[in-house]
Amino acid sequence: MLSNLIGRFRQYRRQRRQGGQVTALSQADATALAAQAPPDPARVLVVRNDSIGDYLLYRPWLRQLSAAVRGRGQRLTLVANALWAPLARAWDADAFDELVVVDFGRFTKDLAYRAETLGALGAQGFGEVVYPLHVREPAVENFIRFLGAPVRVASQSGQQGPWVELINAGYTRLMPSTLRVLFEYDRNREFFENWQRGATEADAPLVLVPGATAAVPLRLPAAVHQAADIAAAAGPYIVLFPGASARQKRWPTGHFAQLAQGLHRHFGARYRLVTAGSAADDAYARRIMRAAGPGVPFDNRCGQTDLPALAALVAGAQLLISNDTVTAHLGAQAGVPLLVLLMGENYGKFFPYPAALLGAPCRCLFPPSQEARFAQGDFSPPVRDPRIDQITPARALAAAIELLPKV
Repeated sequence: MLSNLIGRFRQYRRQRRQGGQVTALSQADATALAAQAPPDPARVLVVRNDSIGDYLLYRPWLRQLSAAVRGRGQRLTLVANALWAPLARAWDADAFDELVVVDFGRFTKDLAYRAETLGALGAQGFGEVVYPLHVREPAVENFIRFLGAPVRVASQSGQQGPWVELINAGYTRLMPSTLRVLFEYDRNREFFENWQRGATEADAPLVLVPGATAAVPLRLPAAVHQAADIAAAAGPYIVLFPGASARQKRWPTGHFAQLAQGLHRHFGARYRLVTAGSAADDAYARRIMRAAGPGVPFDNRCGQTDLPALAALVAGAQLLISNDTVTAHLGAQAGVPLLVLLMGENYGKFFPYPAALLGAPCRCLFPPSQEARFAQGDFSPPVRDPRIDQITPARALAAAIELLPKV
């Protein structure tokens, strides 16, 4: 009884806080977009605010959408998350006519920045707005209902709540989506095919065969592999990626150190061990190096590569060993052997990749508690975060040896 009352009170507080956010953002959005250029049917706006890995799984469908838009004689403007905008510029500049880079963390909190961003968008006068995310973010997309575009499209998605209902009423078309878990590449495919066929929420969801669209490959650009050849010129190497955005997704640095010791014992100098990541990941790399000891040589590249250079470093490796983060997607799409250490809380959405989309072997290791559930056919989200530290270094070493080329 008491726990039920506490739960209801917390829900009430959340709704009160969200209500204040809805009011503040709606007032800001309405004011920023009070004066807009007349809608131009030749201009299409695509808004994508999610993370780097999400973008990597969206790229093939962005290019398909771009081809369709240009086939209709229209121009495409892409609103890009600042996190992955460098990749869009480097790899997909031919797929859009204009790139608008937005810091979405700031966009949802800094109303002056939001107003400046929206004022610039409103001045362009778009004829169609496409918000292709399945897991939508109301604090971001709220502004779309104030745009004067006569066509405003999003996914039905199944999300609920007063704010979602308010936002949904501002779209001219909500497209159907299957309720079961889909690999994110296929989720993007579902959106594109529904958009292309003019589907509405009244239509039945598509029946998709996971990863079966061979005509739309999931591969990194040729320029990445050209740069990878240069990275590999100094000899074969293994990349260890110890970072992740969430603490609970990071395999312990002590486990990485034991794995490095095992790799060095087994292979000696045959493979260089390269640690990679952002400047923020350098601390993890240094802990691994200290714990592994001076007898295990490392080449620490943390903080020394931008995203395109990181992709090239990964693409040139004989093996990538990574937490569940963007680098694992780079490895899968580069076609290098890949070992992913992950909790498995989103099984099937981001990993494992469908076999049809892989160009090299990929092995996913999960905590034993998760693997026991999966063996029974239970892939539902766990009640508590699985403990990634329960994946032992010995298991990871055995999987790594199996994935590396036999000599």
